[in-house]
Amino acid sequence: MTKALLQLVRAPNGLTAVSNILAAAVIASSGQVNFSVGILIIASLAFYYGGMTLNDCFDYREDLAERNKRPLPSGQISLTLAWLLGFGLLAVGLGLSAFFAWPNLTALFIGLALSLSIILYNSLIKNGLTGSIMMGLCRYFNWLLGASFVLSLTPEINGELNPCVFLLALPILLYITGLTYLSKQETHATDKKALLLTSLFMLATAVSQIILLFTVLTNHLTTQIIGTVLVCIWLALLLKRLIPLWFNFTPDKIQAMIMYLIIGVIPLDALMLAISGYYLWALVVIALLPPCRVLSKHLYMT
Repeated sequence: MTKALLQLVRAPNGLTAVSNILAAAVIASSGQVNFSVGILIIASLAFYYGGMTLNDCFDYREDLAERNKRPLPSGQISLTLAWLLGFGLLAVGLGLSAFFAWPNLTALFIGLALSLSIILYNSLIKNGLTGSIMMGLCRYFNWLLGASFVLSLTPEINGELNPCVFLLALPILLYITGLTYLSKQETHATDKKALLLTSLFMLATAVSQIILLFTVLTNHLTTQIIGTVLVCIWLALLLKRLIPLWFNFTPDKIQAMIMYLIIGVIPLDALMLAISGYYLWALVVIALLPPCRVLSKHLYMT
């Protein structure tokens, strides 16, 4: 039962949600992070695991036909329990978001936007590019949830996030949109053009980081040069994995690529910290990579 629950919520994926929160909190607060960020981390995990659970609840009939070994269609976990768990975890996330930085409710409003995006994606807007963008918005709001940490430093009622923070969350939106669009092919692999669009989204992710580096993040020339080099290396390594997929576009290879890209959220967040000049924090986030890889060998990531 325990392994089935861990599989249902996609336990390894949760570490990528943690990296979102840490990166956003550090950048938004100019490195003034304290242990209260743990509240946002737990809230983020609740939102993420609740969303993954509800995804399988809404996909129950489809999984019965195509993925009958998953926890719900195989009968390892009852559908009723899964519904309760999914919505219960979203409620926990909202409760923690409301508690954080009280009486400032910005984190709660972000949590509500995140919950709505999760439910809309799982129930109504899942297919095609629109569905992929909706999933990207889920991560976008999760990143903003981390950025709301800065409000705990000055929790006055009228405190608001710096508008620049909304731009800083764009790379994760673009990255997850591209990843999700490719994931639609992991069962049947019928549209190779999806790989081209995904590659374009990855390129857009890199371009957006470089633009942010020169306009929002820093005015230090050395950091800008180092940041540009790091972004180019990141993109080159990513394309090195994507290009061979064009010549071997099969469900197995796509699933492996999706796992690689999901785990790749952690290096992406570390890269955001590095180009912001927070090199030590980048190392802290990248330290999440080994446990995520170890867990992924025992529990599938989708």
